[in-house]
Order: sequence, then C-alpha cells, then structure tokens
Amino acid sequence: MKRETAAHLDRAAELLGVARENYDNRHFADSVSRSYYATFHAATGLLMTIDIERGSHHALWSAFGEHVSAPGLLDKKYHRLALDLFYQRSQADYMAVPESTAEDAATALEMAEEFVAACRTFLESRDKGA
Repeated sequence: MKRETAAHLDRAAELLGVARENYDNRHFADSVSRSYYATFHAATGLLMTIDIERGSHHALWSAFGEHVSAPGLLDKKYHRLALDLFYQRSQADYMAVPESTAEDAATALEMAEEFVAACRTFLESRDKGA
C-alpha cells in the first residue's frame, strides 16, 4: 500500500476514535462530523490507489460512485452511506444549533466504522493480489 494511502487510512482510524470520544462526551454533532471525515479519508486513500484525486467533497463522492461503486469494487451501499454521512455532516457543521441526537451520532459512527473497514479490507486484499 502506498504511504499516502496508508496515511489516509490511519487518519480515518484516528477520526473514528475522536468521533467515539465526542459521542461519549455527548458532543453529538461533532461526533457526526468526525465520523464523516473518517469516511472521507478512507475514500480518498482508496481512490488514490486507482490514481484518482479530487479537490472537493462533491467531486470525491462523484468519483467514488463512478470508479468504485459502479464497477462493483465495493458494494453500492457504501456510496449511499457516504452520501448520507456527507449530508449529516453538513447539518452538524453549519447549523447554528445542530439537531444531531445521540441516536444520529451512534448511527453515523457505526456507518463510518463499516465504511472504513470495507475500504481497508479492499485495499489489503488488493495488496495481497499484487
């Protein structure tokens, strides 16, 4: 695995830990936000392995759908999951009074953990096949 890809996966794991800490401390909007950014870094690392880099969140998720989900590298549910987290993160980060609940944060964290694990598994299996 390329060093930069591994760095993005490490960052994703770190952000999952921060999301858990925020959840435990009842900072639910911040937990949602960190969960999203964990998926963002995992997706960035995965796309880098197929020589795709994007400069915006919208472009990243569009490329993920086109180059990862559509050809079946990962199940399409991961693209939908990431888009859902993207929307939740926007609400959590930009609303003056975020409406993120404990349940929202717990669900976001679970979704992010599943997404990051799927990306890591894909990348590790790709390395073994190389």
